[in-house]
Amino acid sequence: MFHLWRMVSLRGLAAAGKTYNNCLAIRRGVEFLHNSQGDDTGWGESWLSNPKEKYIPLEGNRLNLVQTAWALVGLLHSGQAKRDPTPLHKAEKLLINSQMEDGDFPQQEVTGVFKKNGMLHYADYRNIFPLWALAEYVRWVPLP
Repeated sequence: MFHLWRMVSLRGLAAAGKTYNNCLAIRRGVEFLHNSQGDDTGWGESWLSNPKEKYIPLEGNRLNLVQTAWALVGLLHSGQAKRDPTPLHKAEKLLINSQMEDGDFPQQEVTGVFKKNGMLHYADYRNIFPLWALAEYVRWVPLP
């Protein structure tokens, strides 16, 4: 899915010493994430993005917590906290407010597609990626 590759790409470029200021690919990735942030809080991408090879939002512009986590990590590694932390705060708040009483996050849409038509369900994604994103948020965003 497009979000996962943006997150991985932004992290990889940052690890190679690239920044928002010196790398067009990072700026384009950040621009895509800003433009696809639904309701100014989170992200949601349909599995149809894979076979159609273009970004397609979830039906009804719903948000997906795993994809929100992916986008949040990508933005954090792009240096978004230094430029404008507002979209980060909104995504972080969405993730925290979505956590259930037992500590889990709700299961949502399929987040994996194989060979453009096989939808994959990764049961652990719903907890791994939101928790990872929240840990990265605490690491990268200074507390007030």
